Parts: sequence; structure tokens; C-alpha cells
Amino acid sequence: MVHNLNTIPAAIDTLCHHHILQKSVNISVASTLIEEITHVHYQLGQIDYLKPSEHVNALFTKLVTISTFQYDDTTVSEVLNNANIRALIPTLRTMASQGEYFLELTWANDLVYQAKDYNQEAKPDLSRFVYYQNYVDLVQLELHALHGVGARLNNIVFIGSGPLPLSPILMYQSLPSSTIVHNIDRDQDSITISNKLLEKLNISHGFRQHVMDAVDYSGFATSDVVILGALVGEDAAEKMKFLKSIGSKMKSGSFLMARSAHSLRKLLYPSLEPYQVNTCGFETVLVLHPYNDVVNSVLIAKKI
Repeated sequence: MVHNLNTIPAAIDTLCHHHILQKSVNISVASTLIEEITHVHYQLGQIDYLKPSEHVNALFTKLVTISTFQYDDTTVSEVLNNANIRALIPTLRTMASQGEYFLELTWANDLVYQAKDYNQEAKPDLSRFVYYQNYVDLVQLELHALHGVGARLNNIVFIGSGPLPLSPILMYQSLPSSTIVHNIDRDQDSITISNKLLEKLNISHGFRQHVMDAVDYSGFATSDVVILGALVGEDAAEKMKFLKSIGSKMKSGSFLMARSAHSLRKLLYPSLEPYQVNTCGFETVLVLHPYNDVVNSVLIAKKI
């Protein structure tokens, strides 16, 4: 398992020619990771619909574990620059996106209809969601960061909210009741089930739900913060094209908060660098790279 890889460098600390051996160990670790990632990719590729199941859950858990473990820079570079890994990253991200969608859709329906014990009046228990604490940690990190850069949080736009909009919900619950959150998603099923979830949570009054491509949204000029979900845009080039479009519509002084990725987390999500964001009419003011169970990095930029 990948957790055992960390013991390899410690085992050779007392050996001579440490620098030479360390280099070979890095290559060995990278080779093992490349094999494991390739194997997980192959197994996921054999499944037509990546809906939650014991097998699918185990594969994604392994992939997330590999992606979030802390490695040295040499190992990360060896893995991400490997020709085979570079070739499979696009489909790996697509499969991760599909898996995340089906996971959220399954849980959203479960929370709305309370699965076995349906009670129309019962309020959904969001903490039952398997990754609930990860979302809590990420949203708290993001809110602290937004407060730190002086962002107003009266009108928030969340692009790519999905069927289980936990981030917008947790953010809304942590802010004054006057806050309005606009959720935008191109998928009708996502908006339909999330509407029901918001209603059962008795917070639908604080949200405006939009089924559309975000480039067609007309409210960017009045938004204080625009949040770009990690799965919006297949790569940095597509994200930049999108940012140039919405950046031209945002008001000066408002903020963009984009979820990105670092290290081997780039296997799951495309990264977005400050210099790239800055070419789209923004000035990057903060970048945070978590090293715990939180997968996404956070980039905050101010509209010029």
C-alpha cells in the first residue's frame, strides 16, 4: 500500500553513499506509484457507470490516498512527468468527476428521502455524508481566507454546485442570514435534487438556483465573490478561457476564489497558477495548499 512507501527512505539512512541511494529510492517510490495509479485507472476504466459500490468506493479511496499523501518534490515530478501518467490524466480526471457526481447524486437523494425511513418533515442530517468533515474543513479554510483578504460576502456565486451543494450550504450557514448564494450548474438533475435538499433544510430562501452554462449568467456584475468549483474546466487552458469571459463581467474590487490542486492532487483536478489567473483581469492575492485530508488548494484573486 502507498502508506508503506514512506518507510523506504528511513530504512537506508545509515547506509553510505546516501545521496545516490536516495535518488534510486525516489525512483523506486515513483515507479511503484506509477504502477498503482495505472492499475487503478485500468480498473476504473472497466466500469461503465461509476456509481457508488464497494468496488468503486475502494478504487477511489485508493486514488485519493495516493494523491493526498506527502511526497518529496522529486517523486512528484517523476510521477507527473511520466509519459504514461501524462497520457492517462485526462481520463483519470474525467472518471474522478463522474464518480464524484454519482456519489453526490446518490447521497443527495438519500438525504432528501431519508433512504429507509422517509419522513417528509425530517431535516436532512448532512453529517451523514461520508466526506462531510472534509467539506467543513475546506469551507472554514476558505471563509477565513476570504475574510483575511477583506472580501465582502453578501452576494456569492458558486459555479459548478453539483447535486449535493455542501460547500455553498456550509458557507451560507456560517454567514449572516442576509447573504444570498447563487448556485450555477449545467445539469438539470443536480439543480432539481439540490432544490429539494435546500427546501428540506429550510434555507432555500437564501439561495438562487440556476440551470445554465455559467458564461450566460447575467449577475456577475453584482457579485462580491465568484467561486469556481474544482471540476469546472477540464484543464488550465479551459479554465483560463472561462475566467477571461466572466472576469470581463465582474466588478472591480470583487473576488474570485478558484479551487485548484497541488502535488499529486493534480491527478484528480487541474491546477491553476497565479500567473495564469492574472492574465484574465485579476490580481492573485492568496494561495493556500492544504497538506491534510482536504484535497483542493485555494486561490483567491481580486478583480482589477
